[in-house]
Amino acid sequence: MINKIKQLFKKKEPGMSDKDKATAKGEPYVKVLEVKFDKEAPGDGYFELEWNNLFVKQLLEAGYTGDNEEEIVDLWFTTLCRQISEEV
Repeated sequence: MINKIKQLFKKKEPGMSDKDKATAKGEPYVKVLEVKFDKEAPGDGYFELEWNNLFVKQLLEAGYTGDNEEEIVDLWFTTLCRQISEEV
């Protein structure tokens, strides 16, 4: 699990972004760009995500819904976080 988290925060190499590389290959892409939380209230915060249209298409095909990309990805991420918390 720690290795997966480390991979999410790996520094980017100069040149084409990871998102652009995935899109050029026709692959879905999602990445956590930043995690923000209040040191006084650690439960308050957010994750900043980046994704491509192919990822949203994949979510739609998997049954996720929403009025826009942000809602669709948010529903997926909320579901993912819920599942992870239930495993602990």
